[in-house]
This record gives sequence, structure tokens and C-alpha cells, in this order.
Amino acid sequence: MPAHGTSLSSRYPSALVTGASSGIGHALAQALLREGLIVYGTSRQPASRKPHPEINWLSFDGSSPARIDEFIKGNGKLLSSVDILINSAGSSTFGDLATFPEEALSGQFHLLLEAPARLTRAVLPAMRGRGQGAVVNITSLAAGFPLPYMAAYTAGKCGLSGFTQSLILTESHHGITLLDFQAGDFRTAFNDHMSRRSSLPQDEATVWNRVERHLREAPPPEKAAADIVRALRRGRSGIIRSGGFFQTRVAVLGLRLLPRRILLQLIRRYYGLPRK
Repeated sequence: MPAHGTSLSSRYPSALVTGASSGIGHALAQALLREGLIVYGTSRQPASRKPHPEINWLSFDGSSPARIDEFIKGNGKLLSSVDILINSAGSSTFGDLATFPEEALSGQFHLLLEAPARLTRAVLPAMRGRGQGAVVNITSLAAGFPLPYMAAYTAGKCGLSGFTQSLILTESHHGITLLDFQAGDFRTAFNDHMSRRSSLPQDEATVWNRVERHLREAPPPEKAAADIVRALRRGRSGIIRSGGFFQTRVAVLGLRLLPRRILLQLIRRYYGLPRK
């Protein structure tokens, strides 16, 4: 454990991390434990998290308004006392939007946008009262670079990014740090759990193979966790972009300099989609 006074826990004693059972959320929970925080983590199946008893596990499925209501009402005391909220839970569907089941489309928006927005709303009053707190929303570089055949995921992450940036304008003077953490590709099992058809048409298969390759070549989720801990130490609200060099440096430079029409053409080429 870090020496006394240097640990993040000296400022933020506790954290709630949604989606803490895998990927970036799990790497973050482990990093915060090493910093000396009391960590609460959510999982849809917390009973299966026995190998990690140091995390205080809570059951949470943010894919419907009723389940979000249930979690907020059942954990009011925690939400009014936790020092850091990290909204990391996420999933995606892949494929032609016209083939999505209606419940899959709405479930994406509930999980990726409504759940983190409502959890953020739940923690704000107490954080304002204490004059201190932090909210980290794991969004995506998809906020600037739309992902083909992942329209619902892209929309949810874009919405959460805009939501976070709006709060940056209004909450910083209350002493609350807000981070729009725009994650690129990280080497996690995210794709393994993505809902998609077993047999993909040619264009979809081409994009899927590119997505899989990018994931294999991506940095580990511990890099994302380290970037977030570093940002929390600084205590300044803002946008944090994290991932590989190409996505966070070269591509972001293109985002700043290129006309949107040209950028979208380059994204099509990047994923192997046919030109118009």
C-alpha cells in the first residue's frame, strides 16, 4: 500500500465501480484497492466474484429502468456516502441496425446512458454537500470516431460524453471532479461478450475482423486504470483520452484538423468498408 499521505484514499476513501467484474472496470477496482480505497463493485452475478473477496460486491443490471430503480432505491446510503463513482459497466451489439431486436436497442441505451446518468444524479447532492467528490464516466473515442455496425453503442457513448461535459460546466465550482474518460481499444474480453449474428454478411465480417485485430493489438486495461488514477490525483475535470498511440495521438490529430467528410471516409477505409 502507498505511504500515508500519498495514497488517493487520503482524499477519496471509497469508490463505487460499476462493471467491476471484467475489463477496465476490474482493472480499476484493483488499482483503487492498491491505493487503499474501500471499493464497491457491481456485477450482474456477484456470487461468481468469490475469487475477489476484497471488493464489496453488489448486484446491478442496468439494462432496464426497473432494475436501475431497484439498485438506486436499495443502495441509497452508499450512494450518499461514496466519494468516487465510476460508471464502467457496458456491453455492445454488433451488426446491421435493422436486424437488432427492439429490446436489444433499448437495453443498450439504458445501460450505456440512462444508468450512468441516474447514478450520477444520485451521488451529486451529497458530493455537493461535502464540497468534494469525483465522477468518472467511461465513454469512448467513438464520441469522435463512430464505429460501424455498432450504432447503438456509439450513440450511447456519445450521449454519455456530452452528458459528462455538460456537468463539467456546472459542477466544478461545487468541488466535484468530473472525467469524460474516452477509451480506445483495450485488450479485454469485451468482444467475446458482444451480441452478434453467428453468420455475418461480407461487409460486417470485414469490419468484425478489423475490430478483433485492433483488440488483440491494444494495450491492457491496466493502462486505462493507471490513466484514471493519475487524473483523479490531479483533481481537475476534463476529457481524458486513453488507448494506443495511433488512436489517441494520430487519430485525434485528424479529428482536430480534418473536415468531417474526410474523416468519415478515412474511418470507412480503416475498417475496410467499401467506398461510396
